[in-house]
Amino acid sequence: MRRVVAISIFISIAAVGCTRREERIANAREFINQWNYDRALTEIISLRNDKNSEIQYLLGYCYLRKNEYAEAAKYFTNSLSSDSTFRDSIINIYNTLSQNALKINEPERALFLYQEVTKLVPEHEQANNLFLIGDLNYDGRNFEAAVLAYTRALQIDSASDEAKRAKPKLIRALAASGNYEQALAMSRAEYERLKTAANLLLLSEIELALGIKYFEAGIMDSAEVYFGHIIASQEPKSMLDDAYYYTAEVYYMRGSLETALEHYKKVLRLDPYQKGEMTKKAKERIKEIQEKK
Repeated sequence: MRRVVAISIFISIAAVGCTRREERIANAREFINQWNYDRALTEIISLRNDKNSEIQYLLGYCYLRKNEYAEAAKYFTNSLSSDSTFRDSIINIYNTLSQNALKINEPERALFLYQEVTKLVPEHEQANNLFLIGDLNYDGRNFEAAVLAYTRALQIDSASDEAKRAKPKLIRALAASGNYEQALAMSRAEYERLKTAANLLLLSEIELALGIKYFEAGIMDSAEVYFGHIIASQEPKSMLDDAYYYTAEVYYMRGSLETALEHYKKVLRLDPYQKGEMTKKAKERIKEIQEKK
C-alpha cells in the first residue's frame, strides 16, 4: 500500500511539473504574440536545459527578435539537434527578417541574416536567397563573393526569370574580379544561345575590356582581335568609337600612322557633335600625326 501511495504521489508531482511546463510554454507563446520577448523569456528561461525542441525554438526566437544573434543561434541549434519540427519555422523567420531589412535599405543586415540561417541549416541554400546574396555583394562591389553566390544559385536554378537576370551580373562580376576568360566564354555562350541585343552588348563589353587589358599589357595582336570583333559587327554603336580609337592606337604604336589616321577619323565620323571623350583623344592624335608629316 505504501509503495502504491508513493508511486501515486510521484506521478502527481510529475503531472504537476509537466502541467507547469506546458503552462510556461503557453505563456511564452502568448507573450511572443504580443511582441513582449522579455516576458516570454522570463516564462521559459528556467527551462533552458530542457531538450524539448519547442522550448529551445522559443528561446531562440526570443533572442533573435532581441537581436542577440549568438544566443539565438545556440538555442536554434539545440532545437534542430532534438528534431526537425521547427526547421522550416527557423528558416522562415530568418528569411522574413532579411526581407524586412531589405525593405528599409539595410542590405548588410539582410546578408548577415541569410548567412546565419545557412549556418544553421546548411542544406538550405535556396536559390533565391543566394541570388540575393549575389546582388548584395555585386552592388557592394565585392565581386568575388558575388561570383560564388551567383554560381551556387545557378547550380540550383538556371532557368527561372531570377536566373536569367543574374547571369549578366555574374559575367560582369567575373570580369571585374579578373576572370576575363570565363566571363568571355559565358557571354559568348549566352549570345549564341539567344542572339539578343542585350547579349551582344554584354559580349562586346567583355571583349572591349579584354582588348583594353591586352593593349595596356602591350599585347597588341590580341588587343586588335577583340577590338576587331566589335568593328566587324558594327554593334553595339555605343562601343564602336572605343573600338576604332583603340584599334587606331594599336596601329599608332606599331608606327603605321596612315592606317592609324584612318581609324582616328572614323571615331570623329561616329560623333557628329564632336563632344565625346574618344573624339577628343582622336583629334589630339590626328593633330600629332599631321604635324609629323
